[in-house]
Amino acid sequence: MFESNYFTLRQAVTPALLALLEETTLGTNGAKYRHLDTNSRIFEADNPLFLSLERNGKVLGNVTFCRREEYWYVRYFAFAAFAQASANKVKSRGANSILKTELNQFFDGILAGNYSSKPVKGIYAYIDARNARSKWMSENFGFEVVGKLVTQSFSRLHPRQSNRLQIVTEWSEIESFCRDYYANHRHFYTHHCSKPPFYVIRDTNGAILASMKVTKANWVIERFPGKFGSILPKLVRFIPVLNQVLTPQKLTFLVPDLVYVKGNNAQLLDELFQSVLYAEKCKLIFWWVDKNDQLFCQIRQRIRWGILHLMLGITEVDIVEKRVGQSVDSPETPEFVSAYDMI
Repeated sequence: MFESNYFTLRQAVTPALLALLEETTLGTNGAKYRHLDTNSRIFEADNPLFLSLERNGKVLGNVTFCRREEYWYVRYFAFAAFAQASANKVKSRGANSILKTELNQFFDGILAGNYSSKPVKGIYAYIDARNARSKWMSENFGFEVVGKLVTQSFSRLHPRQSNRLQIVTEWSEIESFCRDYYANHRHFYTHHCSKPPFYVIRDTNGAILASMKVTKANWVIERFPGKFGSILPKLVRFIPVLNQVLTPQKLTFLVPDLVYVKGNNAQLLDELFQSVLYAEKCKLIFWWVDKNDQLFCQIRQRIRWGILHLMLGITEVDIVEKRVGQSVDSPETPEFVSAYDMI
C-alpha cells in the first residue's frame, strides 16, 4: 500500500503530467534536447507506473517506470526544480531531504516487492554522466554503473537504395536469430521491438543476411555534445552538407532495434543502414548500442559513419542499476537496448 504526503501514484497519464514531460529539456552539460513525440510516445509505455509530485493541479516532478517482468525501467525522471536547488537555501535543502527520503523508500519498496505480484530483481536507467540531473538521481538513490552504451551516428546526404531490401511483417520470420544473438544481453525485452514492420536484406536464395527494426523520432536540439556543442545549433545552417543532415529545431532521425548482420559484415551493415534511410526518406540514424556488443566492436573501425560522426564523434551513456543484493552480471555482458527507451 502506497502512502505519501508528497507523491501521488498513478497508472494512467494525466494532462498535467503530459504537460510537464513535453516541457522538460533533457541534459545539462552535454547534449540538451527536448522530445517532440512525447504526447504519443507516453501512451506506448509498457505497463507504466507514474510517481508524481503534484501541487495545485500541476505536476512538479515525476518518475515514470516501465514494469518489465523481473526489472523496472526508469523511462522518465523529471525533478529539475529540487535536483538543482541551491545548497545555501535551507528551506529548499530541508524539503529536498524529505522528498529524497520518500523517493528512496519507494525505490526500496519496489525491490522489496511492495508494488508487484512478482519479485523484482532490479531497477535500471540510462544516464549521461555529464548530465547533472541524471547523475544526481544515480548518486542519491544508490544506483551503480553496470555498463556503458555509445551513441553512434550514421548519416548520408544521399543514401543508396538496395534492391535486396524488403519489409517483413511477421515477427516469427526474424525472431529465432534475434533471440539467438540478443537473449544473453542484459535486460533483454521484446515488448516494443517485436512489433512489425522489420527491414531485411536477403540473398538470392531468400535467406536473411541482415535485419533491423527502426523507430522514427523528432527532437529539438538546444545543444550538441562536444567542444562546439553550444554554438553548433546556431551555426549549422551555415555549414554546407551538415545543414542538410541537421535541423536542430526539428531533428528527425531513425533509431534501430535488433540490428542483425550475418558474420558481423561491415559492408552488409552499411547496405542495411543506407537502404533503410532511403526507404524512410531520412538522412540520419542514431544507434544506441553497448560498447561491448560484438557486432559494434567488429565493425566500428570499418564503417564510414558520416559527417555528423566526424564533427561530434561518439558519446557514452552510463547503464545504472539498483539491485537486490550483489550484481550477478559480468561487466562485459552487453546491454540490450530498445529504441523506445531512448526516445
